[in-house]
Amino acid sequence: MSEAKYEKCEKDDPLTNGLNTTVLTNRSKGPAGCVQKCCSKKTLTSRLPIVSWLPAYDRECAISDLIAGVTVGLTVIPQGIAYAIVAGLPPQYGLYSAFMGCFVYCLFGSSKDITIGPTAIMALMTGVHAKYGPDYAVLLAFLSGLIVLACGLLQLGFLIDFISVPVIAGFTSAAALTIASGQIKSLFGLTIPSDEKSHTHLGVVDGWIDVFTHIESCRWQDATLGLICCVILLSLRALNKTNWFKPANGGQVQGCQAFWNKLPPTALNILSKVIWFICTGRNAIIVILCLVLAAIIDPDGISCKDDPENCVFTLTGQIESGLPSFQAPPFGIFGSNETSTEDDTDLSGMISQLGSAIIIIPLIAILESVAIAKAFAGGKPVDASQEMIALGVCNLFGSFVQSMPTTGSFSRTAVNSASGVRTPMGGIYTGGLVILCLAFLMPYCAFIPKATLAAVIITAVVFSVEYEVVMPIWRSKRTDLIPGFACFLGCLFYELEMGIGLGVVIQVIMLLYHAARPGVEVTIKKVPGSPKDYLCITPNQGVVFPSVSYVRNLISKAGIKQDTLMPVVIDCSHIYQVDYTAAKGFNAMLGDFSSRQQEVFWLSCNTSVANTISAIAGDLFVQIKGPHQVLEDQRDGEEDKLLVEEHETSPV
Repeated sequence: MSEAKYEKCEKDDPLTNGLNTTVLTNRSKGPAGCVQKCCSKKTLTSRLPIVSWLPAYDRECAISDLIAGVTVGLTVIPQGIAYAIVAGLPPQYGLYSAFMGCFVYCLFGSSKDITIGPTAIMALMTGVHAKYGPDYAVLLAFLSGLIVLACGLLQLGFLIDFISVPVIAGFTSAAALTIASGQIKSLFGLTIPSDEKSHTHLGVVDGWIDVFTHIESCRWQDATLGLICCVILLSLRALNKTNWFKPANGGQVQGCQAFWNKLPPTALNILSKVIWFICTGRNAIIVILCLVLAAIIDPDGISCKDDPENCVFTLTGQIESGLPSFQAPPFGIFGSNETSTEDDTDLSGMISQLGSAIIIIPLIAILESVAIAKAFAGGKPVDASQEMIALGVCNLFGSFVQSMPTTGSFSRTAVNSASGVRTPMGGIYTGGLVILCLAFLMPYCAFIPKATLAAVIITAVVFSVEYEVVMPIWRSKRTDLIPGFACFLGCLFYELEMGIGLGVVIQVIMLLYHAARPGVEVTIKKVPGSPKDYLCITPNQGVVFPSVSYVRNLISKAGIKQDTLMPVVIDCSHIYQVDYTAAKGFNAMLGDFSSRQQEVFWLSCNTSVANTISAIAGDLFVQIKGPHQVLEDQRDGEEDKLLVEEHETSPV
């Protein structure tokens, strides 16, 4: 199936076009009409996008998806193990989280590029609660899936628009620095006893205090290996962005590109693909090389904790092999546990322990997944609600195989897209590769050095620090930096949940302030065709109850400040709505103007605004069609033509 065919399937989907036509039709046909619509082919295609592209799936697509799926699989295996460690879970839980989302998204996902699985930010957020045990992480995945699915079915995708770009950038940057800071210990092989950890409760500050306090415990073998891995990974990432191995195609080239273009075209093409594959799969290649190195040097896998003198590298250690059992997520813990003095913890107790994470983690999952879908949509509309449905189902099913909360991964989605994936079927191959690893390769993963995994994590998240957005925001609207920096500092030096909450609250307060204090332009203008002046007052947005007192006072002060015989014209061209409280306020204002014999006219009112105000103000509300009707002899109610205003204005 060609790319054009897949795009055609997307265009046929009303949800992908940003319009769910099933909601707009057959409203009067009763239950029978609703059932018919829900069972229609169009609705089925929108809710199960696989129906649209699977009939046209061919061998060409299968080969492209196989290459992309295997490439992503080689990326997600080391990342999954590393992110499980970030979450404080046994390493195998990272792989448990890496395959079910790939399978389910193939059915429900609307983007061919997105891959669902563990991510650094979700792992960090989960780690706060996973310290009570893996059962809490699995239950969190189930509850997150349930909430995300409900939001998708209720068409609540618009809610994420209340989290602005500066707040998202602040959260992402702080989370990246927090994750990277947490891996310094493993990168240098530090030994930090739990009873000697810092407890200043200042976010990353505690981690850095521990690092500098116990820097003497640094193991040179781990530090050397970790730093070398960082250099190699960063070098391969930079190499992947160069044009050294791209054909000149008759253009002028120089430097390394000119050197490699001396090769025959076929050889250059093969070399280019090999270099691309090495750079794209750099994480897997580095992990495999370091695994082999550790197995050769230390075939017995000596634990540095038990025998620090004879061990070489600090290893991941024994990882439980085999596939996870398919079972319901834990709705209670029976037996001794760390969270309660009682032997048993029921569902309500577990939910109470999870606290705000039940809301924050689904929110972050939605933000990440929808943002990635938009980034790789190629300018096409993205139906956020359908993406939420897909993500919710992925987490629900994932919880039945002991998965922690998952969402779309930007790095793996970029790899998937660059690998030439054609359809979401690429996820089947990615998930299959993860299952093979779980079934047969887990004993060998015990030799993966922790310093290598730390290098993989640090080099992956460090580029998520979005410092580049600061200057554009500074040049465009500096006040937008306030919620962004508040979120960044709150996440970095306190808690991620509180930080993003602080950013959102500040952003909402700013929105409410602008709603309560709209801009009002006051100018003196000439009545068209007359030497008479009038006072023109133009609010720049709707007037509702938080802003009515402010607008009323501004208009009253402007009217008193000028000649009280000067008529006042309120230009309503930007007022799209007025509520009852605002109408009551305007009625009192009109009474004040009437008591001092000063006329007030309303210009360009829409029907809704005019009806609302006139219902309260009665005869005091005088609507005109143009500024010329300020003159009494022009107010005949029959002239619709608006005269052109003179350009002479003078600001008050």
